[in-house]
Amino acid sequence: MQQILILSPVLSGAPEDMAPTVCLRWVKGRWPYYIPWKDIVTRSEANDNDLILFVYDRRKFVPVLKKYFTDDQRVTVIDINDCVSVFYPTASFDNLKELALFITHKQRRISSPLNEDVRLIWDIVKSCWQKGMACDLSLLARIAEFTQGTSCQPFIQELKKEIIHNYPDRPIRTSPASNSAWQNLFAAEQDDSDLIPDSPAWAVACFQKDGLLSQRIEGYENRTIQANMAKEIVVGLTGGQNVVIEAGTGTGKTLAYLIPALWYARKYEEKVIVATHTITLQEQLFNKDLPLLLKVLPFQFRTALLKGKGNYLCLKRMHHDNHLSEAASSNERLMLAGLHLWAGETLTGDFGELPNTQGFNYVLKFYGADNPLCKPTECSYMSRCWLYKARKTADRADVIVINHSLLLADIKTNNKILPEYSNLIIDEAHNIYQTALKQLGFELSLEQMSRLAESIYGGRVNLYNQIKKKRIGWAELFPSLNWSEFDRLLGQIPDCTSAAVEQTKELFGLFNSLLHNQPSLRLDAEKIGQDVFQLQCLSIENLIIRLHSLTDWLDKLITFLSFDSDQLEETRLEIIRIKNDIGLIMDGLITINNNPEQDRVTYLEKNQIIYLKNTLINVAPVLSKRIFSKNNCTVLTSATLSVAGDFSYLTRDIGMEDYMSVKLDSPFDYNRQMLLCVVKDLPVRLPEDQLAQRTASFILEIAEKINGGILVLFTSHRYLRRVSQIIEAQLNEDGSKLHVRAQGIHGAREDLLREFMDRKQSILLGTNSFWEGVDLPGDCLRCVIMVRLPFCPPDTPIMEAKARLLESQGRDPFYELNLPEAVIRFKQGFGRLIRTKNDRGVVIVLDDRIVNKRYGRFFLKALPISSFYQGSTDEVLARIFADDYLIFSPLT
Repeated sequence: MQQILILSPVLSGAPEDMAPTVCLRWVKGRWPYYIPWKDIVTRSEANDNDLILFVYDRRKFVPVLKKYFTDDQRVTVIDINDCVSVFYPTASFDNLKELALFITHKQRRISSPLNEDVRLIWDIVKSCWQKGMACDLSLLARIAEFTQGTSCQPFIQELKKEIIHNYPDRPIRTSPASNSAWQNLFAAEQDDSDLIPDSPAWAVACFQKDGLLSQRIEGYENRTIQANMAKEIVVGLTGGQNVVIEAGTGTGKTLAYLIPALWYARKYEEKVIVATHTITLQEQLFNKDLPLLLKVLPFQFRTALLKGKGNYLCLKRMHHDNHLSEAASSNERLMLAGLHLWAGETLTGDFGELPNTQGFNYVLKFYGADNPLCKPTECSYMSRCWLYKARKTADRADVIVINHSLLLADIKTNNKILPEYSNLIIDEAHNIYQTALKQLGFELSLEQMSRLAESIYGGRVNLYNQIKKKRIGWAELFPSLNWSEFDRLLGQIPDCTSAAVEQTKELFGLFNSLLHNQPSLRLDAEKIGQDVFQLQCLSIENLIIRLHSLTDWLDKLITFLSFDSDQLEETRLEIIRIKNDIGLIMDGLITINNNPEQDRVTYLEKNQIIYLKNTLINVAPVLSKRIFSKNNCTVLTSATLSVAGDFSYLTRDIGMEDYMSVKLDSPFDYNRQMLLCVVKDLPVRLPEDQLAQRTASFILEIAEKINGGILVLFTSHRYLRRVSQIIEAQLNEDGSKLHVRAQGIHGAREDLLREFMDRKQSILLGTNSFWEGVDLPGDCLRCVIMVRLPFCPPDTPIMEAKARLLESQGRDPFYELNLPEAVIRFKQGFGRLIRTKNDRGVVIVLDDRIVNKRYGRFFLKALPISSFYQGSTDEVLARIFADDYLIFSPLT
């Protein structure tokens, strides 16, 4: 590289005025120095025919640079984001400063922002170069293959030249690299059993004043409710009883169940499984809480984080499959290049380490270790198999952290996933029923079927084309086989695949006509009519026949390729994987047509695309038999499990019969930290357009007074969009500095939350997923508005089916289903506001049914407050700001 220029980000403005203002110039053999862009374009450098420009966002720069360089000049523009994708695939930062800090671990302090930007880019370029110089040539050759056609291709080529020139004797690796820093899974361990306390009371005493946690964790505040929770869990574990604990926000429940679990696991040599619903909590447990306790507790313990097979990279698959990049886009090529480099660095092989995999699920599935015939102990890559390592680590662990989905998948596979266990803690337990419905059910979309078909024939990378390419080589290796017969078998695949797709299109065309504009629809003769129901059954039967024909031909190919050969095994296993995927679809469709049971429901659901779904409604017998009755102790915990102190709504749904229960209120002083208001003059019976206008006006009025920081929770996407349009139009008309963002309109959930935290003058509108799992502590959230009591629409297929089942048993669906579901959801929405002891604010309910209907008292009694205020919109606003010293001022 003769001359390098690092350009600052393009300044905003009119296209003709846009240009970098400063750059960093580097010529080999000299120190880099700053130079104004105008000096570059007016001096000879602009005519240099061997110039490399590094920029932060190539898409913005290329149109600008065309003004300064002619087509015949050899000017290379490299986007450092492409380099980062390859050499630092675990990095994910939109901010240049944060990205540079992650890569270089250096905090730069430069007075000029533009000078700082070019220096940060230069630091990133150097780091990528240094990392590349340490690469094995075979890996770099693979990366060069993947990065063809990307902006960083010249960078990779220069790296190869430099390595060959400086290290001509560097050995070339012939197998895929993997990190050798594995712990010895079978190493002898020091016996510290004498350090494990004998008394179960020790686990409780840890939480008391001057206890172990106070002594060893700086700033630890002992909480009586945390000790109480630990005590209940100890009793459950040692007494062989199930325990249900509702622990309010701020309890510190993770430590309250981890310390008893770790003590019990070591004392009695019995594994304890901890299952969470969200990745966030899973990562907190494994990366924060458990490492902390490893330093604090007097005894050692072993932990494992276990995920499904498809979450782990298969080195054998990655080493042998070369065709995935052939039809890949530039972004996909960069992702593949980074994946290969990451494979030599990771200690887990867990795809979760890679943050930029959105849209690349097919790549992860292709390289994942989820082949149903995968047998790590018989594989030549066993010593480096990430799945094998994860499972062996779990076998030896005292506590294993998993998610709800894996817990249910273990049930579905007859306990073939998890090691044997008899003690289970389910955190975020209010989600376990919905997870069971999904994991024990079936779903199919036209898009899913089309992707599967394209992987067989017609897609950019498909089985049919790959077999056609390999067939010539196979015929030379195995001339005795009847290759004419093979060609005949293979020739049936395109027509069979197309027939299955066409039949699927016909079926989903029928579903589309049935749905109209509805978000969901139950599919049975009572709901859609006998004639249409029979037509649906016939269409499903025809699809089963088409899929059966396709699997027959795939079976014949598998039989033909059953010759014992490494060259054939790779393709044979891919055919088997596809055949199994088709088999799962066939099983689901057969269940729909042949099992119209009362405790199952078949329905359509539309969320951009249409899904056909079938699931058990009554999962209680399955969960009772496979989890609760077999375990020594199962603990359910969450901040929202009870309705008026009664846990039976949850426990009845999931089949837990004998259990101890306790409700632990949050340690926060809600009466002092927040105010609950009910608006009485926005009745739900008003015409929707009029109600939406008045609702939007109220939201805007309070937003102007408190300068944003408002989360508005809806129960309907349609109503959210209507209110959002009114607010946005009014803000634009007023030229307000307030900023409104809405779920489903302005971006994905995580992006909206990040923007809300960064931009203080924000109004955030959300529906279902925003009622829970949103943690916005501090000043960024000062007001939560619940537009409606969160009753689920009664015609939602699952609710409808559950209601019918309850009615058949002589029970009241409203008080045993609709109301408990809404109260728990209401508690979750209320809980978004106060996340720490220093949070302040107001919760406003715009649904007057909470004070005008008899059932409203169930919602109010569920909250940790002793009083609330009700009045008109004007009265509520006056009340809030009469008490602004209480609500929006720091606690003293």
